[in-house]
Amino acid sequence: MSARETQSESAITEKKGSATPGRRSRKVKKTKAEPQGNAVTRPLYMTVDYFSNVRSELNKVAWPNRADTRRLTILCINVTIASAIFLGILAVIWSEFMRIGLNPGYAWMLLAVIVVMVAGAFFMIRRGSI
Repeated sequence: MSARETQSESAITEKKGSATPGRRSRKVKKTKAEPQGNAVTRPLYMTVDYFSNVRSELNKVAWPNRADTRRLTILCINVTIASAIFLGILAVIWSEFMRIGLNPGYAWMLLAVIVVMVAGAFFMIRRGSI
């Protein structure tokens, strides 16, 4: 090791000499704000205070940039369309089984389809695709 590496490592691990105070040991003085104004002006003050707090919170938000917004919007639309197609196919299959009356021969086919779908979902979950 060179002298430069040793010096930088000691600067990183150097102790500051005093413990950092914990949250429990801090003395926090809690004061309750007295409502301003009278019964007529108090709602106005409270409304102004509310909107000023909303504005300060909105200034703290990390808004996504244009590219992120576009990417997430396209993702959301694609997932919505894929879900609609999947649920539509399930509805058609289910309505066909209801139309033919679920005869005993078809009931076994329905059971086989359900087992295959559950097994496929289990396999995809185990693989990490979902």
